[in-house]
Amino acid sequence: MTLYPTSYTFNYGTWFVFDPTTGRGGDGMFFPNSRISFKDATDGSSNTLVAAEVKAWTPYMRNGGPATTAIPSTISEVQTIIASGAQFKNTGHTEWPDGRVHHSGFTVTLLPNTIVNFTQSGTLYPEMDYNSWQEGKNGSAGSPSYAIVTSRSYHTGMVNVSLLDGSVRSISENIDLSIWRALGTRAGGEVLGEF
Repeated sequence: MTLYPTSYTFNYGTWFVFDPTTGRGGDGMFFPNSRISFKDATDGSSNTLVAAEVKAWTPYMRNGGPATTAIPSTISEVQTIIASGAQFKNTGHTEWPDGRVHHSGFTVTLLPNTIVNFTQSGTLYPEMDYNSWQEGKNGSAGSPSYAIVTSRSYHTGMVNVSLLDGSVRSISENIDLSIWRALGTRAGGEVLGEF
């Protein structure tokens, strides 16, 4: 079978993705085994992200950490979390049928196109992602998944997104982080208006 990389992926929310022991998922529109529908997007269909651009072959660390489950707020915290990963891979967004966030999703932990410099085996990677644990690995005995999988594009200063109402927008990489995160939740109670 030939797999082709993806350049658009689905909204897995802000940071927490999935806990296999409880079946509880994150606050985005997608998580493993979910049955989320329009009625669950109480923030409104024009205020909820469905999909966004990503770069194929994004490197990431997985299957380790994080030391805290608090959502990171600085790049240095993000770099510490990434370093807690046990396994380096440079295949992000290349195996979409795998269904895991680092292949078929993004999170709104960081702003679009955020640079996260990380050195692995002497090589500097300016665009690193993170997935604490592969969803479904070890079944219901597996660890919860937290992810920093950033929406990125080759467009200068922006990414293209799709909202639940079917509209498509270009979002600036300079959007306020609180608005970006609010767009990533389906039922956070945020009233955004025009952004």
